[in-house]
Amino acid sequence: MINSDYWLKIQNIADSNRWVEQAQAKVDIFEKLFDSLPIKNIETIVLPSFNPVVLLLEQHYKCIVIASQSVKYSWQSSSDFVDNIADIEQPADIVLALDEYLTYASSEQDQRNALESLKRITGNTLVTTLQDYKNAAPHKRNTVDAVNSNDNIVVEQNILDKINRQNWQTHIYFIENQRDFTVLSPENRRTMYFKQLAKYSSDLNGTGFAVQKKLLYRGFFKKNYEHIITAKF
Repeated sequence: MINSDYWLKIQNIADSNRWVEQAQAKVDIFEKLFDSLPIKNIETIVLPSFNPVVLLLEQHYKCIVIASQSVKYSWQSSSDFVDNIADIEQPADIVLALDEYLTYASSEQDQRNALESLKRITGNTLVTTLQDYKNAAPHKRNTVDAVNSNDNIVVEQNILDKINRQNWQTHIYFIENQRDFTVLSPENRRTMYFKQLAKYSSDLNGTGFAVQKKLLYRGFFKKNYEHIITAKF
């Protein structure tokens, strides 16, 4: 998952107006998705990693976020924040695992374990996002985004594992005011394919697995769109 340091760092250099516009656009997409699900009343949502969309979702739903208290206070969120997925005692109507949550792993077993943990807290529907690793191979590219009229730059570098090409490390660099340089700790990543996730979901007795054809998601300050995927547990 995208670590807390990213969200704490980027909050300080992001244009607040851009944040609001991006967050609202994403929430509009999820509301369309929620309306299409066979759930009469959605009351609770769990985010297994922080995402600023929670600041809008929490106005209408009871939200629980797995992230540090420093992120909660920094973003002034009114949601409940817990340290670990094991701290969630009751399953939520919706689990919203965004930003390619299941690719933050070092092995297939790590991914299976992560999905099993998400199943435990999913009372109805899991919503997650993935890029198309079969046709696009996004992990073989690097991205650069400018923030605040080029005064600040965010660089995401992906370095492939020389032995296992399904694995890579994501390095994120912040260049502020054209002179201050910050490097975040690298994150271990692994590809996840649609059919692979469908198989893992089926192994956990998941039903109704679907790649939402008409809905796409793009993370904050990300170049590539991610496919929205749903599975019922």
